[in-house]
This record gives sequence, structure tokens and C-alpha cells, in this order.
Amino acid sequence: MMEEDKLLRFHERLKDFVSKHLNLFLNIVGVLALLILLGFGYNYYTKKKEEKTFAELFSLLKQGGTEASLLSFAEKNSNTEAGRLALIYLWNSAINRGDASLILKLAEKLEKSLSSQGKVYVNYAKAKTFEEKGDLDAALRIYESISKEAGPIKELLYLDLIRLKEAKKDKKSAEKLAQEFLKNYGNSTLAGYVSVKLKELSGS
Repeated sequence: MMEEDKLLRFHERLKDFVSKHLNLFLNIVGVLALLILLGFGYNYYTKKKEEKTFAELFSLLKQGGTEASLLSFAEKNSNTEAGRLALIYLWNSAINRGDASLILKLAEKLEKSLSSQGKVYVNYAKAKTFEEKGDLDAALRIYESISKEAGPIKELLYLDLIRLKEAKKDKKSAEKLAQEFLKNYGNSTLAGYVSVKLKELSGS
């Protein structure tokens, strides 16, 4: 009988607890369901938006896509992959034409939307553009600023830094960079060239 009383009391307490907190449970379940639905809705909306913007971009390109129309499209859709692709398309066209002013203009826009490695490539192209324009100081500043994150283009960046330091009559720094290159990339296909350059810089 005692066991039955204990069981009855436990059942009553459980019933009281559930009745007191039922609204809370229902609210929690409702909120979770709403979050799941919102997440699904957002993903669906994002997917549909991407499909729509890509369709617009392809339509623009089929019509010949002027610089102004593609720039306008990219700015209007800056938070989509299609918008970023429009900028990259313009960027590539500007590089092929050697349009320095457009390259620099687009570089600023691309930097805001690309990954850190993507930004390195954009800045590298910016530095090359400044160098071709004869602004060695601006080019050197950019080369130096990306040197720690250069990744796959690190070896090429060493050559650029050596060349610019030499052009600016800073042979000591150029020589030091050449020595660093040979220490870090002694097995590189570019090591032979850097060895010859080091001898030239050191006068040996």
C-alpha cells in the first residue's frame, strides 16, 4: 500500500509540474519549429535569389554587358555570388586591356567581397598595376603588406621585392631578400636565377 501511495503522490506531482510548465514547453517547441522553418525559408530564399541573379547576369553578358551595366549589377547584387562574378569578369577584362584605372577601381570593390587569399591576389595585381604606371613606392608598399600572407605566390613576391629594392637603389635590402629566398626556397626552379642575382648584387 505504501508503494502505491508513493507512486500516486509522484504521479500527482508530475501532473502538477507538467500542467504548470505546459505552456513553457509548448512555447519552446514552437520557437524551435519556427527557427527550423525560418532557416529552411532563408536557405530557400537565398537559393532562389542566387538562381535569379545568375539568370540576370547571363542575360546581361549575352547582350554584350557594358562596363556600366555590369558595375551597376554588381553593386545591386553585392551580397551574391553572381554579383562577385560580375566584378571578376570586369576585372579580367580590365587586365586583358591593360586598363589601369579600372583595375584599381575594381580592386577596392573586390577586396570587400573576397576571402583573405583572394584579397592577396587582388592586391598583387594592384601592385603590378602601380609598378607599370611607374609608382614604385605604392607598388612596394602593397608587395610588403601582403608578403606574410602571399601563400602560392610567395616565391614570385620575393622576385618582385628584390627587383623593386634594386630599382630604388637599396641593394643591401635586395641582397638580404635574395639570401632569404635561397634559404627558404633553395629547391625552387627560380633558385638559379636568384643565385645569379645575389652575385650581381653583392658584386662577387
